Amino acid sequence: MAVRNGNKNGIEIVKRFADLGFQVQPEAIELLSQSEAGSHLDVNEMVKSITNSLDRSIFVISTGHIAEFLENSRVEDREQKSIGFQRQSPTIIKSFADSRRGVDHRDFLPHFLDRYERISRIIKRRMNCGQIRFIKNSRRSEEVSVVGMVSSINKTAKGNLRVELEDPTGHLMVILQREEEIIPDEIIGVTGSLSDDGGYLFANRVIHPDVPFPSSTSQSPLPLSLKSNEKEDVYAVFISDMHIGSKTFLEDSWGSFVEWLKEEAQRIAYLIVAGDIVDGIGVYPGQEDDLSIMDIEEQYKTAAGYFHDFPSHIHVVVAPGNHDAVRSAEPQPPLPEDLRKLFPDNTHFVSNPAYINIGGRLVLIYHGQSYDDFVNSVSRLNYSKPEEMMAEMLRRRHIAPIYGNIVSIVPDGHDYGVIDPVPDILHCGHTHTVGVSKYRNVLLINSGTWQSQTPYQKKRDISPVPGCATLVELSGMKVKVMDFGS
Repeated sequence: MAVRNGNKNGIEIVKRFADLGFQVQPEAIELLSQSEAGSHLDVNEMVKSITNSLDRSIFVISTGHIAEFLENSRVEDREQKSIGFQRQSPTIIKSFADSRRGVDHRDFLPHFLDRYERISRIIKRRMNCGQIRFIKNSRRSEEVSVVGMVSSINKTAKGNLRVELEDPTGHLMVILQREEEIIPDEIIGVTGSLSDDGGYLFANRVIHPDVPFPSSTSQSPLPLSLKSNEKEDVYAVFISDMHIGSKTFLEDSWGSFVEWLKEEAQRIAYLIVAGDIVDGIGVYPGQEDDLSIMDIEEQYKTAAGYFHDFPSHIHVVVAPGNHDAVRSAEPQPPLPEDLRKLFPDNTHFVSNPAYINIGGRLVLIYHGQSYDDFVNSVSRLNYSKPEEMMAEMLRRRHIAPIYGNIVSIVPDGHDYGVIDPVPDILHCGHTHTVGVSKYRNVLLINSGTWQSQTPYQKKRDISPVPGCATLVELSGMKVKVMDFGS
């Protein structure tokens, strides 16, 4: 294996990995030796840290492994340097800043390698599998298993699925039963037998990364009564899609919601907003005809004024959506500083997606633009039941697995869409419909909208569910949908 430019540090790294029984891709060595971590960490310590984090079945270290190591190092540094919010404030676990560098197509390889390594590691804990390059040489009578990323999906003449899987070592065609729901770019495991020429794998089992089964038998959210007298109960309210600046913003419903917040102020500690605070400018053709406020800064000034009406002790967490004044590609950074300063001091701004900790519960906030890709890829899914699409995100351990359609991404070597760790609550918006359910141990909340039906929605026969907020008692995970739109 050659190390480019005769880099002595790179040669030393290769040697240390070889001593532990690992091979390393040249690009991975170059990435590591040129990084800040590779320049100041002890080589032995660094190599041990990387190899200790690997699955035992891995012996070729890729750029994805190195990218994950470097990202984890950066996260640890940020956590050590960061200053937390005041007591009882939400803890921002992962929220990602904007990246304004240019994007090259070569940047996507580390991104997808990172996705593959992290999700395949989950699947490999549940099945013993090999790499594509090696299972092609297996005896035809043997049952084999492999984990790969779905690179193409077609149908055979008999109507079954012909799926091409790839991993860092190669490609393999897999034949699946027609009823399997497979989407592009997801990571799956398959078990089956090879064809006589080794060109196909006939699968008898498909394994998705999925989230663990619940420890209890309850599969539906517990109803919440507001008559609880428990002083220690901590409540959070979940909303999204305010669309302030639109002619269809429901100001009366919003006013009723704010009055209710004031009445229940002593109970409520957190308000979580999953994007589309304003309607934006130029988001879709002809939008100017639907706007009551034609200037983006004025939209945010009006929104900030509404936020100043909230009780000051409530911690408000705001993530952006596809209508907000940030880039459309994901991950979306928090709102820019010149807009954040308009809002009251009790407002915390995070990215889309973002992990936060409130009241001892881990919450994953994602606006939900990938719903559009799910609806187009899985025929049984629709906007009226957003909780079913959220369950599919958890099943695939990714909030936006499909690349190249509706959702665009900005790669930087780490795939922020991977759902790891598994949250207690997944909170989304975007569909303008309400959905609350439980998938295994995860509470799913899609929180509706504060905008009535738009002309665009009418054309597409989308019926919004406006004026709703979801109230959750965090200790017992009890839920109540509050309707202020009727």
